[in-house]
Amino acid sequence: MPPPQQATSPWLSSVLMMASYMTYGGFLFQSSASLLVWGVSLGCTAVFAALCTICWKPCRRILIQGFRSDLGYVVLALLTASLAMAAVTRFRLVACLLMLVAATLLTRVDMLIAQFSNRKTWFCMVLLALLGFGLSWGVYRLGTSPLQN
Repeated sequence: MPPPQQATSPWLSSVLMMASYMTYGGFLFQSSASLLVWGVSLGCTAVFAALCTICWKPCRRILIQGFRSDLGYVVLALLTASLAMAAVTRFRLVACLLMLVAATLLTRVDMLIAQFSNRKTWFCMVLLALLGFGLSWGVYRLGTSPLQN
């Protein structure tokens, strides 16, 4: 008889996700982003977390249907070309955003393995992002950042 599986705690990916949001927050602070940009970033964070958790099944269905047509492949090619152009012109921003996507997806997978519910996962992911943004804002606001001149 195989031993029962233990639910693992996704603490490592959670710390990585929080650190990536701290890095992105530092990027926003260094680029002197307005409060509107911070607000849009927070909103996009909540929406992306929802797309990865609560709204995953409808999003998955739409993606699969989109790739069954030629139009879906054309849209994918245009999106890839646009991302490549953005990566060339705004390398640091695109690198930060790709890091956020990777850390968020890793956290989502770890929370799936740990058998968290979708709502609990969404709440944890948004909370981690808010903690990361808050810590980066605090560090830069206090002037103790190692990246400042």
